[in-house]
Amino acid sequence: MPPMPKDTAIFIDLENVYYGLKKYHIDPDHPDETHNLFLRLQEHYGRESIRLMEAYADFEQLDLSMMSLQKKRVHIHQVYGNGRDGKERKNAADIQLCLDAMEVLYEIPEINTFVIVSADQDMIPLLDRLWSRGKRVELFCLCDESLSRTAQLHEFCDQTHNLFEFLNINGFQNLTSLDRLIHNAVVQIYEWYHDPNNIGKSYGSTWIKNDFMRKFHLDEIEANQLFAKLLKGKFIIPVEIEMDDKTYYGYKVNLNHSQVQTMVKIAGYKVS
Repeated sequence: MPPMPKDTAIFIDLENVYYGLKKYHIDPDHPDETHNLFLRLQEHYGRESIRLMEAYADFEQLDLSMMSLQKKRVHIHQVYGNGRDGKERKNAADIQLCLDAMEVLYEIPEINTFVIVSADQDMIPLLDRLWSRGKRVELFCLCDESLSRTAQLHEFCDQTHNLFEFLNINGFQNLTSLDRLIHNAVVQIYEWYHDPNNIGKSYGSTWIKNDFMRKFHLDEIEANQLFAKLLKGKFIIPVEIEMDDKTYYGYKVNLNHSQVQTMVKIAGYKVS
C-alpha cells in the first residue's frame, strides 16, 4: 500500500486562538486529548498526511509549554509583540503566518490543502489568495460574539470549522454574559486554592468579591450579585479551615455539582 501523500499544511495563529479561548478558561494544549487543538488536528487530517504544522505567537506572553508543542510535531515561530494584554495586545503573528503560507504556496506545489486556524476573520485575504490558486482551503475559528456577523467566511474557503465543536466544547459559544461570569468565577475560585501561595488558607467572601471586581471589571453591586448567584446555585459551598488554633471561614467550589465539574474539566483540571 503506497504511503499517504503529505499534502496538508496547517498554519495556526496561536496568539489569536490562545486569547480567544482564554476567556473561556480553555487551554489549546489541553491535557484531555478530546479538547487538545493540536492532537485533534492530527486526528482529523491524519498524522501521515500533515507535512507542516506551524504555530505563531509571542510565546514569552503565553502560558504554554513549547516543549509540549514540539513533542506534538508543532513547529514553533516566536513572533515578538508589544508585551501588553487584552485589547492593547498587538504583534505580527498573523503577518508572519501569511508570509509563510504564501511561501509554501509557491515553493511546495504538492501541498494541496491549506488549513488556517485563527480566532477571527483576519485571514480572509490569505484564504482568498490560496483558494484562487486552486488549493483546498479550510478555516478553523471561534464562532462567538467576537466573530463579525457580516463575515461571509464560507465564500473564501472550501470549509469552515467551529472551534467550539471541533474541540468538543459545544455550547460555550452561546454562553450569556451571566453564564460566562459564573463559569469564570468558578474557575477563579478553584484556581485560587491551587495556587501554592494559598495552601492552608481560606478564601473569604470579601476577598472573593474584591477579586471579582478586579478581574472581571465589576462594580461592588455586580460582584455581590455574582457571589449570591454562586451560592444560590450551589456552585460554591462554605468551608472552615483550622490554622494556628483559629478557625477561618471561606468558600470553595462544589465539586459534587455536575456543572462545576464540567467547568473545571474544560479549564484543564482533572476531577476525580
